Amino acid sequence: METDKSEVRKKIGIFGGTLDPVHLGHLRAAEEVHEALALDEIWFVPAYLPPHKLEKELTPFEHRLNMVQLAIDGVEHFRASTIEAERKGVSFSVDLLRQINQIYGKSCTFYFVVGTDAALELDSWKDWQQIPKLTNLVIIKRPPVTIKDVRKKFSEIYPGMEMVTGPSPKIPKDGANVILAIETTGLEISSTRIRKKVKQGKSIRFLVPERVRNYIIENNLYVYKKEKTLQKGQDSTSPTRSMEIASKIYNEILDNKGERIVVLDMRGSSPVADFFIIAHGRSTRHVQGIASRMKRELGRQKIKCRSIEGEEEGKWVLMDYDDVVVHLFYEPVRAFYDLEGLWVEAPRLVMTETGLAREEKDNE
Repeated sequence: METDKSEVRKKIGIFGGTLDPVHLGHLRAAEEVHEALALDEIWFVPAYLPPHKLEKELTPFEHRLNMVQLAIDGVEHFRASTIEAERKGVSFSVDLLRQINQIYGKSCTFYFVVGTDAALELDSWKDWQQIPKLTNLVIIKRPPVTIKDVRKKFSEIYPGMEMVTGPSPKIPKDGANVILAIETTGLEISSTRIRKKVKQGKSIRFLVPERVRNYIIENNLYVYKKEKTLQKGQDSTSPTRSMEIASKIYNEILDNKGERIVVLDMRGSSPVADFFIIAHGRSTRHVQGIASRMKRELGRQKIKCRSIEGEEEGKWVLMDYDDVVVHLFYEPVRAFYDLEGLWVEAPRLVMTETGLAREEKDNE
């Protein structure tokens, strides 16, 4: 591939990730990074095969790329890149940065955009020590993780590197790579939530560009039709079966030291499931461990997890067991979303000697 031969180096922002789907939060953050750093262009680079989704259901690259192209159509400083698909294989960020530096390094300076949530996990990435040597890191806020949280983390993993903050942070004149932190508008939109809403038959209008919303509908993306796991002679809506599964999940979470387990009886109030189970772990690794061990152990008992989301980060893991939906949180994230408060009217179940039962309230 040919490179730009001009003497002036272009300033290019790299906005990578699964982008499944790209949404208004991505687009607004990219626009603000472009403006704050006076970049020439932002390249959206959908991952071909994200390392954290090797065993997960992933929308084909072509669909994710098409949605990006629809979303940025008409924006002169936005570009959609197919470089990950051209390279194929697992999409490690460090490999992408090495490749674009090899191809465009003489004509471009790169700014790699990372959300605060991903930044906290950066030291688990492949060759993470090399990343600041290949690019200027740009950290943007993704609730509930703050810039302050990332500053503390980076002081440990990148000691001696300067983090520059502000509405338009400046790079030192010596040209050394730095870490830039930008407080972009905090639109609390996530691809995970969008996929979930589509599965539930809810509207995603104003979360994604209208052309992307229409593309999702036209291509039947993210629609999930449940397949019940039934025993012979058992009705597909059997409350006994869903209660049995809920009890087994409760005990698995308890055995794996999950904390503050809440079981909500959603029968009659939610079309999604009979029961919601909420619990938290002490760390993201703890949450990941609970989810992994529960999925494995229940699988041995022929209780299949139909889908799982968020396992790669461990901040909020959503597990679908047909009529039982499990929400596993890292503790600070649980407090932030407060699902119990959202569903405060739902009856709660407690574990008794004979299994789960409605919580009895004292008469006042």
